[in-house]
Amino acid sequence: MAPPTTTTTIKASTSLPLAYRLTLLLLLEPLFALNGAVMTFRTPAEYVAQITHDPALYSPANQFLYTQLGGAWLMFAFNEAVVMNLVDDLRVWKLLCWGMLVSDVVYHVSSVQAVGGWEVFVRLGAWEWFDWAVFASAVGPMVVMVLVVLGVGVKGSERKVVKGKGE
Repeated sequence: MAPPTTTTTIKASTSLPLAYRLTLLLLLEPLFALNGAVMTFRTPAEYVAQITHDPALYSPANQFLYTQLGGAWLMFAFNEAVVMNLVDDLRVWKLLCWGMLVSDVVYHVSSVQAVGGWEVFVRLGAWEWFDWAVFASAVGPMVVMVLVVLGVGVKGSERKVVKGKGE
């Protein structure tokens, strides 16, 4: 039986452009996630009014949903600010980006649902400042995550195989 092959760890810190790292780790995305968590914990009625344009949709009976959403955003912030800082492995970063992309796509679908569907969502002239802020704060990091996952602009993303002893 041949010994298993192993792959070398490719460091995210040296493989990813600074703009990617600033977006995902050091600046934008963790702060946006933390802000979303604080908003859903402290002012859920305001959050609902801004995201749906209908303040009457908030119900204290649904507070548990806003607590869950805030918890998900805290997980984002933790993964980006802590895990990605402590684990300098491009493969781990790519996996985290895949998971965050899935969540972001679902979040955008929920934003479309919140305003009444695609026919309302696509009327950009009717957007309020909060709509633009939500869109900009999510789409920019999503683009960076797609670039990371696809390896665009990533140095050394090819896999290197190291043979085990005795080969």
